[in-house]
Amino acid sequence: MVAQTRLDIEGEHLNRFNWNFGTAAWRDCAFPKVITPGGVPPSRAVLVETFEPGELVSKYTVEQTLGLQGAASLDPENAHFIVSRGEDTYLKMLLVDNLMHADLHPGNILLDAPSRKSRRIVLLDVGMVARLTTAEAEAFIGLLHAVGAGSGRAAAKAVLRFSNKQEVCVGKEKTKAFADDMHELFLERCKGYGTGVQFGEVLRGVLNLVRRHRVALDANYMTLVMNVLCLEGMAGALLPDYNVLDAARPLLATHRRLPRPLRPPRRRVLHRPPLRHLLR
Repeated sequence: MVAQTRLDIEGEHLNRFNWNFGTAAWRDCAFPKVITPGGVPPSRAVLVETFEPGELVSKYTVEQTLGLQGAASLDPENAHFIVSRGEDTYLKMLLVDNLMHADLHPGNILLDAPSRKSRRIVLLDVGMVARLTTAEAEAFIGLLHAVGAGSGRAAAKAVLRFSNKQEVCVGKEKTKAFADDMHELFLERCKGYGTGVQFGEVLRGVLNLVRRHRVALDANYMTLVMNVLCLEGMAGALLPDYNVLDAARPLLATHRRLPRPLRPPRRRVLHRPPLRHLLR
């Protein structure tokens, strides 16, 4: 909580996100821009940003989820735009940029749709971000591939890498028990791509097994998991027929086939990754 109140740091995050999404291919995914009145940069307590027009997506998701009478609804075209472009944005952050918005719920997403050609989503509140090491990214992407393949044992292997040090779930007996339970979970809930997998339900099941077997998870992984849960929840409210896992398949498959030297470098500095076209 304290870290999120450092508004000069949030300003730095905004600059980085605007850099990463600053190409023509991403003109429909935006962030507020930092303003420096009189040339004065953001301070710890003051950050001036551009005002971004639009409606909070939570206006539609909350009322739909609660089943309120007369709930606001979106036309299917705009609903598909929000969900699909939101997923593209998440995957770009994960696969290319090494900078993940850590609070991607519908209350932090604006829909600005004055017309079909100029519509965009605007992501707000970037006070908290996650920067992934190569090992963290590969472990989480490994879980996504395991879910796509419907392999509980591969998923267990990936999740056990979600911390640099496992203190409880260690040794052949305990890790086998965890893998066996994960295998049973996947037999019940996750057959892989093209089978109508509810990604959120699978992840909740995985987290239950993590708790039961006392598997350690580092903070960055929980950021990634919670963002996926938010994304699927948003899709469920706005576009129930949309399948988050199946929609991610082409990009995950492309990323998997790339030889390691051609994958984008995971750095902590501003950069323009060479694989930006993959997520256009």
